[in-house]
Amino acid sequence: MPVTQQQNTAWNLEPFLDSLIVELDKARETLALKAYNKQIMYAVKDIALDLQIFPTYDGDNVRFITAQAGQAGASKVSIQLGSITDQQVRETSRVVTKNDIVIDAIDGIDEGTKKKLKKIGVNSVNDLEKMEKKNIDIEKVSKVDGSSGINYKNLSNLIEKTRRAKNPPIITKISVSKSDEGPVLALHGKNLSIQQSFSPVAIVNDELTQVISHQPTLVTVKLKKETFRPGKNELILTLDPYAVFKMNIEQKNN
Repeated sequence: MPVTQQQNTAWNLEPFLDSLIVELDKARETLALKAYNKQIMYAVKDIALDLQIFPTYDGDNVRFITAQAGQAGASKVSIQLGSITDQQVRETSRVVTKNDIVIDAIDGIDEGTKKKLKKIGVNSVNDLEKMEKKNIDIEKVSKVDGSSGINYKNLSNLIEKTRRAKNPPIITKISVSKSDEGPVLALHGKNLSIQQSFSPVAIVNDELTQVISHQPTLVTVKLKKETFRPGKNELILTLDPYAVFKMNIEQKNN
């Protein structure tokens, strides 16, 4: 039994073009990456894409049904893609660096959100941060066909979680020094503070205490004489929402 027009699936032009553009962007980025290792000796010439379709209009939206083999009366829509040279590929493409995080690598982002991000040209965290710096409303520009836009706050939290997993904190040395206001605990290491906007929180022996400074390689905590006592002391240190330390520090009698 031949396939009839009514059995075929109708589609909209906008999502079709969005998908086509995403695929073309992938191809361009692949060429740009290849150019780092080997000079591109050719150019991608003009490409024409002809579609045989049946348009339908419901008073608000135009939808299309692709013509099947042997179907007559279809309309022709031609899409012309311009040429691009190796120089244009290099100038208009950006290769993801080691310090960047691709959107596909972020846990917790659903496929729908990933598609919306790629549609607006966001393939990595750096792309997203550039749009934020330009004060672009991510939620508004990512709305598609009446669906809700991307919640930037939720997305930002997932990014920070992935960034912390990629750069876990490492403590290499702990020392306690004396000061006029009491002992000061110093924690040395790597990736101790990767969010300068977040102030670490320290609790010593179940009592909140002051974090004096926080840097990627050093965090200092002010200890109270009446709280930090000889023997074992419990420290709970929250470096950021995704990095929490709990350790015992022993102070010996002098």
